[in-house]
Amino acid sequence: MAQRNDPLQRSCKEFEEDLVLYHYGECGPVERGRIEKHLEDCGGCNRFLADLSRLLPMTVKSDEPPEPFWQSYSRELRTKLAAVEQKNLWQNTLISLFRPWPVPALATALVLILALTLTLNKKVWRAPDLSSEEEAMMEILPLAENLEFFRAMELLDSLDFLEAGAVSASGVA
Repeated sequence: MAQRNDPLQRSCKEFEEDLVLYHYGECGPVERGRIEKHLEDCGGCNRFLADLSRLLPMTVKSDEPPEPFWQSYSRELRTKLAAVEQKNLWQNTLISLFRPWPVPALATALVLILALTLTLNKKVWRAPDLSSEEEAMMEILPLAENLEFFRAMELLDSLDFLEAGAVSASGVA
């Protein structure tokens, strides 16, 4: 009785794979003839082929979602698209400020403002007119800042002079 509940066990083991190929029509003419000849004599393989014909279509049922799924999907998609569009609205407004015509116009305006500023404030940036005495003082000022350096150099020259005199006085040539 256990065999009646499991009809796939009654087929010939050496023909099971061939019967599956025969069911799908994927065997050659020679193989097809051999299987058909075997099916004439074997009731177990006939039942196996009938069970394959009944069970295999059930395994490849359509996996199409139901209509309510598509309606909710469509609604949710429209909501998300509206949110993205709303988010991009302010970005597009900001980007529109940098479209081709404002950039050159702003650059030209900045150059004009800079040119006017430098031209009108020329007196501020120019050195004041100095008298000849003040100009001479301005030339001497950097030298005066280095006065200590020059004094140290003068001392070194004096030492060299003294050493040269000491060497000549001792008679060493």
